[in-house]
Amino acid sequence: MNKETKMTIVKSVFIVLILLAVVFALKMPAADLHIIPDEAKGDYVDASGLPYFSEMDSYYNLRLTEDYVDHGFVGDQQINGSEWDMHRYAPTGNEINYELGIVYVTSFLHDLANKFFGGDFSVREIAFWTGAIISTLAVIPAYIFSRRLTNEYGAIVATLIIALAPNYFAHTFPGFFDTDMFYYIFSLFFIFFFVECIRTEDIKYKVLFAILSIVSIGLFSQSWTGYIFYIGLMGIFAIVYLIACYYFNVGEDTPENYSSKFQWFINQSALKSIVILGIIGFIGLAIFKGLDGVLGLFSSLFGLLSLQSASRVVGGFPNVLVSVAEMQIPAMLGSGMNSLFLANTAGAVNGIGGIGVLFAGLTVLYLFVRNMLRLRGGSVISNEAAKPHKSERLAASKRLDNSRKLKIDLSKFNLEHVSDILSDKKLTILYGTLFVVWIVLTALAVTRGSRFITTIVLPFALLTGIFVGIAIEYIKTKINDDRILLAVTVIAAIFVAVPAVTVNTVLGILAFVIIVGAGAASVYVIKPKAMSKNVTPLKKQVAVIALVLALVTPCVCGAFLTSETVVPGTSDPMWNSMEWINQTQPADTVITSWWDFGYLFEIAADKQVTFDGGSQSGDRAFWLGKAMTTDNLELSAGIFRMLDTTGGKAVESLMNITGDSGKSTDILIDILPMKAADAQKTLQTKYHLTAAQAKDVVQYSHPENPRPVIFVASSDMLQKAGWWSYFGAWDFKNQSSENYNYYVPSEQVKVNPGSTGKLKLLDDQGMTINAVIQRGSGNNSTTAYTEAVYTDSGKQIMVNDTPYNPLNISHMIVVEDGMVMKNESVGNVKDANFTLLLMGEKNQYTPILMSNELANSMFTRLYLYGGAGQNIFENVHAENGVLLFKVNFNNTAAGS
Repeated sequence: MNKETKMTIVKSVFIVLILLAVVFALKMPAADLHIIPDEAKGDYVDASGLPYFSEMDSYYNLRLTEDYVDHGFVGDQQINGSEWDMHRYAPTGNEINYELGIVYVTSFLHDLANKFFGGDFSVREIAFWTGAIISTLAVIPAYIFSRRLTNEYGAIVATLIIALAPNYFAHTFPGFFDTDMFYYIFSLFFIFFFVECIRTEDIKYKVLFAILSIVSIGLFSQSWTGYIFYIGLMGIFAIVYLIACYYFNVGEDTPENYSSKFQWFINQSALKSIVILGIIGFIGLAIFKGLDGVLGLFSSLFGLLSLQSASRVVGGFPNVLVSVAEMQIPAMLGSGMNSLFLANTAGAVNGIGGIGVLFAGLTVLYLFVRNMLRLRGGSVISNEAAKPHKSERLAASKRLDNSRKLKIDLSKFNLEHVSDILSDKKLTILYGTLFVVWIVLTALAVTRGSRFITTIVLPFALLTGIFVGIAIEYIKTKINDDRILLAVTVIAAIFVAVPAVTVNTVLGILAFVIIVGAGAASVYVIKPKAMSKNVTPLKKQVAVIALVLALVTPCVCGAFLTSETVVPGTSDPMWNSMEWINQTQPADTVITSWWDFGYLFEIAADKQVTFDGGSQSGDRAFWLGKAMTTDNLELSAGIFRMLDTTGGKAVESLMNITGDSGKSTDILIDILPMKAADAQKTLQTKYHLTAAQAKDVVQYSHPENPRPVIFVASSDMLQKAGWWSYFGAWDFKNQSSENYNYYVPSEQVKVNPGSTGKLKLLDDQGMTINAVIQRGSGNNSTTAYTEAVYTDSGKQIMVNDTPYNPLNISHMIVVEDGMVMKNESVGNVKDANFTLLLMGEKNQYTPILMSNELANSMFTRLYLYGGAGQNIFENVHAENGVLLFKVNFNNTAAGS
C-alpha cells in the first residue's frame, strides 16, 4: 500500500467520523421534546423521566426484547418448538413469525452498556437510543459506496442525503424503536458487494465479495421483511446487465476470438460473477432462512408488491392497509412553491431531498443512458474540437458579440473525461444498468405507498454524488467566465436559503447574503495571486462549496426540524389508564379498541388485545368498526363477546355453510344481539340451517362464559372515525363503503349571554368551515349553525347566488352545564347531513360536528356522552381524553 493510498484511507476515516457525529447530533434533540412547553412535558415522559416512544410499533419491539432478556425467548410460551405471543389477537394468541434482528442487537447493547458503562440500564432506556445509534451507522456503507463512484465532495453529499433522508430520519431518531434502523445499512452493503463482485477481475475477490454480499442480505433478512425487494431488484439487474453485456460486447476480449458470440459470452467474467453470486446466494440464504424460505422468495416478492391496492379485499373484507398512512400513494410534492426546495415527508420529491437531488440524479442517469447507447460500437466517443467548414464560420464581429453572452455549451465538454465511470465501457454498462433498473423498480414501489420512498432515495443520492463530482470538475476545468461562476453561486444560495428559512428566517437570509457575498467578493474584490495550475482559484472553491451546500442543506434542515418537533405517540393519561387495568382487572381481561394503540395496551396493561398494528386484518377491522358505528349497543356487546372469547370461529363456521363472507356477517349481525336460544331458532327458521349447524354457530357466537372486556375510547379516535366507520359500514355486495367523520375544533370559545362566537372546524383548499354560536339573554336561547367562508377574506361562499356549505347541519344538540337544553331538527336546510353537538360550561363552548350516521353511534354515546342512558357499558375509569368502559354482558339481552 503506497503513501497516497494510506492518506486516502486516513482522510476517508476522518470524514466518516465527522459525518457520524453530524448525523447523530441532528438526531439527539428528539429526546428533549423541544416543541412541548415545559409545563406540559411531564405528561409525555414515563416514571423514570424517559419520553414515551414516538409510535406504537416501538412498544411491540420493546416487549419482545424485554421477553428475550427476561426468559431467553420472545413471546410468552413455547408450544411445539414455536414461540407464541399470548398478548395479541384474542383469544388464541399469535405464533411469532418476525425478524428478530432488532431484539438481538438491542439485547447485545443492553448487556454491553451494563457491563462496560456501569449503572443499571433498563431495556427500555437502551431501546430508546438503539434506533438512533444503529441508523447513524448507515453513514459507513453510504460513504464507502459513494466514494467508489465519485470524489470526496460527492461522497459527502450522497452520504448526508442518505443518512438524513426525511422518511428514514423520521423513523430513526431517539424514541423510535423499529426495524427501519437496519434498512440502509444492509441494503447498501448488499448492493455494493454485489457490484464489486462483478467489477473485480480476481476470482478470489469475486468469491469474497459474493460472500460479503450474501451475508449482508442474510443479516437483512433477520432484520426487516422487505429484504426480499432487494433480492428481486438485484436479480432483475443481473439479468438486464448480462443482456447489456451481450448486446454491447462487454468483456475481457472480443467475440471475434471465438467460434460464436454465445461461446464468447459464456467465457466472460460477467457471467462467472453472476453464477458465483447465484450459487453462494442460494446456499447463504438457505442458511439464514431455510430451504423453504429460499424457494418461497418469489411468492413473497409478489406479495410485497401487492401490499396495498384500493380494490383488493381480504376474504371479502376490506383491506385495512388502505387506512395505514404510509401505505397511501404519496403526492409528488408538498404544497407551495417553496416545497420544491425542501426535504420532508410531504411528497416523493421532497422525500429524496428536493428538486435539486431530483435534477442531479436524472441528469447523471441521462448521461449513463446516453453513453450506453453510444457504446454500441466501442469505447466512448470523444468530441474533439474540429475546424468548422468555411460556410459555418462566423464573422469576427459576430464572434465578438457571442463572446460577451452568458452561456454554457455542454456539447463541447466531454463529461466522460472527468468521470472514471463514464469514460470506461465496462463501468458505464455496469453502473448504467444498475441505476436504470434501480430507479425504475423503486419508482414503481413508490406508487404502492409512501413507505417505499426510502427505497428510491438510495439511487438518487448516489447519482447526486456522481453529479457533484462531475460538476466540480466542470467548474474547476471548464468554467472561466466570472459571470457564470457568480450565477452558479447565486442559484446555489437560493437552494440553501429557502430550507434554512424554515428553520429560522434570519438564518436563511444570512445564509443567502453570506454565500452570494462570498461569491461576489471572490470574483470582483479579491484579486487572484499567481499560483500553480493544480491550485483551484478561490472563486471556484466558493462555487464548489455553494454547490455542495445547495444539495445537502434541504436534508440537514429537514432533519433538524424533525428532531425539534418530535411529540411522543402517547402520554400519561393513556399509560396510566393501562396501568389501572393491569392493577385492577382480572388476568384474562381483553382490551378492545381500534388497532392503533394495541401494542401499547399489551405492554402497559399486560393484557391480551383484540387486535393491534400487526394483526389489523380485514375481518377484525370490520367487526370493531361495526361495533363503534352501530347505534345498537346490544350488537356492540355481542361483537365483543364473540371476538374476544371465540375469535373468528363463528364466521368460519358460517362461511363453511354459506360460502359467502357478506351473507355470513349479515347473519351474525342479526343474531348477536339475541339470546342464544333465539339465535339458534333464527338460524334454523330464517336462514335454514340444520339444528346441528345452528348449534355449532351459536356455541361460538354466544359463548357461555365470555371473557371480561374493557373498551377503550380515546380522543384520537375522533380523528380516526373516517377509517373505523369506513370499515364498519362496509358493503359486502358492492365491495365499497363510506367515510363518516367528526370535526372537532382545537380550542374552546367564550360566548357570553347576548353575544356570538365562532370556532374553525375545517380548513380545506381555501375554504374554512366555522361553527357559529349565538346566545340570547334568556334561558334556553343558545343556538348554533355552520358557515362556509373563504379562508383569505372571510366572506361567505356563494354559488349561483346561494350560500354554499358542504357541512350543513340537519340536527342540533345543545348541552349546557351538563343539561340537554336542545335536541332538535333544523328545518329548511338543503343537503344537510350533519349533526352539531354544542357543549357549554360557564360560558365556554365546544362545538363538535359529526356525520348524521355517527350521531347516535356507540362511540358517540360512550365517549362524547360518557355512556349516559345505558347500562351495558360501564365507565370504570377516566383520564384526560381517555375513557375505559367495562362490558356488562349480564345486562345484555343475550346475557340475561
